[in-house]
Amino acid sequence: MLLGAAIPNRGTAEVRTKGVSDGVTSREPAGPDVANGLIVKLRNLGLDSEGVRAFLSLVKCTRAIGRGDDIVRVGNSQKILTVLLSGVACRYRITDNGRRQIFAFQYPGDFCDYYRYVMPQRDDPVAALTDCFVGVIPHEGIERIIERHPQISRAFWRNTVLEARIFEERVLNGTQRPAVERIANLLCEQIFRLEAVGIVGDVVPLTQIDLADAAGLSVVHVNRTIQDLRDLGALSKNSHGIRVENKDRLVQIAKFDASYLRGHLYPCAPSTARIERLAVRPPHSSANIAHS
Repeated sequence: MLLGAAIPNRGTAEVRTKGVSDGVTSREPAGPDVANGLIVKLRNLGLDSEGVRAFLSLVKCTRAIGRGDDIVRVGNSQKILTVLLSGVACRYRITDNGRRQIFAFQYPGDFCDYYRYVMPQRDDPVAALTDCFVGVIPHEGIERIIERHPQISRAFWRNTVLEARIFEERVLNGTQRPAVERIANLLCEQIFRLEAVGIVGDVVPLTQIDLADAAGLSVVHVNRTIQDLRDLGALSKNSHGIRVENKDRLVQIAKFDASYLRGHLYPCAPSTARIERLAVRPPHSSANIAHS
């Protein structure tokens, strides 16, 4: 179930500016086999089967993006919505001192440049942290389908609220929690979000550099924190990647409260942090995402 162990360390220098137009493009619409994560996400956002089929019909082509390449580039004025079908990506910005700040991690079913549909002037790039497969939706198609299927508009609104709640939690996590709790909390969020789209496993598909750039800590500090979590029994000591040894222990250390995810990613979830995943069909193994 190695999901992230096969992903080598990446620094800011590896985030290149090669865009989606440089990837391998297929003009075939996304079918259920490649869009399973998107299907689960849409159902979690409240779409019924008819709404899901209507939305999938909007995906006019798919593109393969190599690890380290930009999925969304700064200054790209294309009126398209890019949805991640497989792999792991991040929305980021390079600061004046050359450091990468990661704002959000993205998984199958997530919209890479959702904000550009209503705020085209916003210009944060999105990079592929693993090899990725994306679907492309023209903006005019969204406008037409919303007129016929109002539930898609409501799903977009729910997604906006979900992203805002995740961002609020990220601000709280980065400013008010000590390092061990901060990293544990960040890891818990990734595990639960992956499970929400049917990707189940014990390895978090991120590197320590990724965690440092998301948590506002140095790589050295994150490395020490990972060692502390291993000593506390939450992470495995026998893995070069970030493998969860005891999920309940990690949740306990993080004081993780998944309520900010509940009702959107997990509409049928209980009130505890142990959240059931929703799946359209048998879930992907976590081993698959590193090779997607």
